[in-house]
Amino acid sequence: MKRIFHCILLLAAAAGLGSCLDEVPYGTYSNKTFYNTEADAESALMYAYTPLNYIEYCARFLFFLGDVPTNQYKSYGKADESPLFQWDITPTSDEAIYFFKSAYVSLARTNSVLDNVARMSDISASARRRILGEAHFLRAFNHFMLVINYGSVPIRRQTVSSVTDSFRDFAPIADVYAFVIDELETAIGMLSVGKRQGRADKVAAQALLARVYLYMASAKASGAPGYEWVEDADAAYALAARYASAVLNDQTAYRLDPDLGNVYDTEHQADGVEHIFMTSMNREASGMEGTYSQLPQMFVIQTGNVVWISESIAAQGGGVRVRKFVDYESGFQAMRVDNEFRDTYDDADLRKQLMVTTIYNEDGSVLATYDPSNLTSSDNVKNKFFYPFCRKYTDAQSNANRTSANCYLIRFAEVALTYAEAAGPTEEGYRWVDAVRNRAGLGDLPRGLSLAEFREAVIAERVKELAFEGHGIYDLRRLNRVDAAHITNKTFKPAYAYFYPAPQREMDLNPQK
Repeated sequence: MKRIFHCILLLAAAAGLGSCLDEVPYGTYSNKTFYNTEADAESALMYAYTPLNYIEYCARFLFFLGDVPTNQYKSYGKADESPLFQWDITPTSDEAIYFFKSAYVSLARTNSVLDNVARMSDISASARRRILGEAHFLRAFNHFMLVINYGSVPIRRQTVSSVTDSFRDFAPIADVYAFVIDELETAIGMLSVGKRQGRADKVAAQALLARVYLYMASAKASGAPGYEWVEDADAAYALAARYASAVLNDQTAYRLDPDLGNVYDTEHQADGVEHIFMTSMNREASGMEGTYSQLPQMFVIQTGNVVWISESIAAQGGGVRVRKFVDYESGFQAMRVDNEFRDTYDDADLRKQLMVTTIYNEDGSVLATYDPSNLTSSDNVKNKFFYPFCRKYTDAQSNANRTSANCYLIRFAEVALTYAEAAGPTEEGYRWVDAVRNRAGLGDLPRGLSLAEFREAVIAERVKELAFEGHGIYDLRRLNRVDAAHITNKTFKPAYAYFYPAPQREMDLNPQK
């Protein structure tokens, strides 16, 4: 799993020390010689975005840390499972180390952009403002990912220029949140609405800020550990609703896609109206994984042949039109969906069909159907089909093992549910949760629910809508539900229920008082 990163940062890349553009011993570039043109600034910004595509960050480890420990995934007792299926994570676990490290690599590069683009002369005012606005968003995004995973973390406000600069105390959680909020408010003020895959705009900043306030509000209201400092849950809910409402009502570039299938179609990632912020990996890219994606292989069963699935998520039975799940014959079977979790969906819910239980031959005839007894089947195909697999990451046009299946970091549907949860059972609250339900083929929520009942209904909807997209454990944490009553399908270990351990190497290099 370990990646050779593009640059080696002095002492600890996890501490965000330095930027690759500062590494003058190789004699190629320095900040003084690089940041001269608008194209330089744009390239530096793209370099800051790149770590989000790393398998150790949003392209893979986000799933291990965010969803695998929840009831969405299950250990079936077969080999090659992440230790997180059993809640085995320590300060020396790869997932804890490299997720942390990747966030700080992005922060080091982001700070280089912020420190240098502001002083450039050969750049238009509009480009400077946009690039700096995106960098402020990135700085907020990385710190938010760090704080919801690790709690107290070092805040990186500027490029590290010396060894002594690399040592920073782990800031209180409240201070990290204050910094994230300030960065997002700055980004909102600098950015306009402009949809581009893999890039942030004003709407992305508003959506992320709504998520931040929802996390704070619900964590305070539920008594989640680490959020005692939040002064007023209701005030935070109101701010979550305010920023979510801006996304839902004050722009036209994004909306809820009426076709659920389009949301997960790689051919509609760039122009899909639902995708507010996502990664940008492409099957035609050169280089190593991270420029292209292998997410489909993480989910698909390993049959030794190309797997065909129904072209429509609504199709049932045999003889249907089919499409390739991925044009590759070897799946990793790393992300093992819990069959009982699938059974929590109503049969009329189209989202249930996003967990595949039937695979086909190329002519549309049925090859195999999932059944719990497949786990011990002597049939060479069935014994691989021991769990229903998620089809959210499907690329029928893949280039062998290279796919364009990206991570859905912020979707319009998430913002709609954020608004509904924050606003409560108002007319608008019902409107937005019902819109998500109706798109999935379900009816409206019953009217007359109390605030508590309504929020529980929205949270249940959120679990079903955002399953397998990296939100699971974070929603349980903010709702103070990381316990044996909610983690029922695996061995729950409470030591790191609410915050994962900071990497041991970081703690050794950056000891706290």
